[in-house]
Amino acid sequence: MDTFRLSAGAALALAVLCSSGRSDAAPEPATGTVTGRVHVVAHPARRLATAGAYPGRVVGAASERETSELDNVIVFINAPMSVSSPPQRVTIRQTNEEFVPHVVPVTVGSTVEFPNDDLIFHNVFSLSRAATFDLGRYPRSVSKARTFTRPGVVKVFCHLHSHMSAIVRVFSHPYFAVPDRSGRFVITGVPAGRLDVTAWHERAGEVTHTATIENGASTELSFSLPLTDAE
Repeated sequence: MDTFRLSAGAALALAVLCSSGRSDAAPEPATGTVTGRVHVVAHPARRLATAGAYPGRVVGAASERETSELDNVIVFINAPMSVSSPPQRVTIRQTNEEFVPHVVPVTVGSTVEFPNDDLIFHNVFSLSRAATFDLGRYPRSVSKARTFTRPGVVKVFCHLHSHMSAIVRVFSHPYFAVPDRSGRFVITGVPAGRLDVTAWHERAGEVTHTATIENGASTELSFSLPLTDAE
């Protein structure tokens, strides 16, 4: 009987110690998901006559490549937060005198490759406040890269072809997404709370909704971006 009481006491003490250890552990952060759809009201007009070092040629509309203005939309949490995340390595190709894709979102510390697929020389540069650089001229099958260390909008151009442009949008957190061709987007792991969520397009500007993100729940939003033709 005494042996049984001693064992039961030891078990109780062990349970208390284990319970104490569990209470000291840091709780999991409260996070939710933001989903929804973006509608772009637009009449696309993309390409202009070639200019710059080859003024005699005219490049037709990029009809061989399926395009959508939804590819140029970024939905993101619009809050002054800094959340470290693994750096990315993404690619913007120079194909048929066009940067493809035109818009790329990345996190701070990420690297963007700029391979040249054309038979002619290209040049990649930016004078943006978030990143000023010039990769120089280089021929087909050569690729150069740039690592982005500051958040912000980086407008990228080619010295040789004035109609070529791209945008690298650098974020200090990983809470962003590009909609699919149906306009749907999903942003996971968003900190719980009341936050602003923004849908952005370089020509349409941005639309912001305030949403309450609840732990373990999904918040549905809808955005409409009015887009006028490019001249």
